[in-house]
Amino acid sequence: MEGMLGHEGARRQLRQLYRAGGPHTLLLAGPDGVGRRPLARWLGALLNCRADDPAARPCGRCESCRAVADGSHPDVREVGPSETTRAGRQRRRLEITIDRLVRREGGDPDPLGPWLELRPRYARRLAVLDHAESLNPNAANAFLKMLEEPPAWAVIVLIATGPDALLPTVASRCTTLRLGAVEVDGFDDLRAHPGHRLGLPGPLLRARSDEEGYRTAAGAVEALVAALDGDLRDALSAAKALAQALEADAPVAPLTLLREALRGLPSGRYAAALDALERCEQALAAYVSPPLALTALTLDLRALSR
Repeated sequence: MEGMLGHEGARRQLRQLYRAGGPHTLLLAGPDGVGRRPLARWLGALLNCRADDPAARPCGRCESCRAVADGSHPDVREVGPSETTRAGRQRRRLEITIDRLVRREGGDPDPLGPWLELRPRYARRLAVLDHAESLNPNAANAFLKMLEEPPAWAVIVLIATGPDALLPTVASRCTTLRLGAVEVDGFDDLRAHPGHRLGLPGPLLRARSDEEGYRTAAGAVEALVAALDGDLRDALSAAKALAQALEADAPVAPLTLLREALRGLPSGRYAAALDALERCEQALAAYVSPPLALTALTLDLRALSR
């Protein structure tokens, strides 16, 4: 399937698991960008493929496989954290709320639980809970029975870094499949990208899809690092440019690129720089304006060399 790179072993394991019925609740565990979502969609295609030969599934050519590929399959659905609050404000902290999963007055008109209870049009209903670690306690508790005893035709795939990221009551109901780094051949032009070193194809594909945005973010990071030990006005100007890249929703998080660029610092200074980056991310999550947060980060990083 398009966007599916590597994980041949995981795909073999899933074929074997679901040849015998397979678990109804599956956790795809691994770092963000390793390919958990494409693998979940591949599983949706596998379970619903119409090819006559089971060994050829997913064929990528039948009506069902094409529908999975273009995101229109009636039996494959993805649910992730709400992007806005009830007041319409942009969320900075990811959260899957209870109304996304069970019916609530004034909530999501088509929550996941009732959708899973409907019989599939093809073979299996597959629901993907993206960023499952962001399930708030009320949502998790309301969905536990569905996780433990979904309908016979349903498969629920949770996506998270690992069982430890989930509430224990959720993790205990999942069969875990761990995904490791993959070979990222064909991305030699992005060797400076942290995804290349870590074997994470997702960020590399996003950077490739918007090369101008990636170059802008990478250039802003390079300028900031170069200015840290120089003139204060240059450093603050570079911080402003990096804040603009952050607000422009660059294809790779500028702070991720900055964290990678600072890896060459001496160990003590690098550890302190990571602490400063964490404070900056916490400030952004608390709705501090990006220019202000990046200015504070720049001053913190400059102070490390004094």
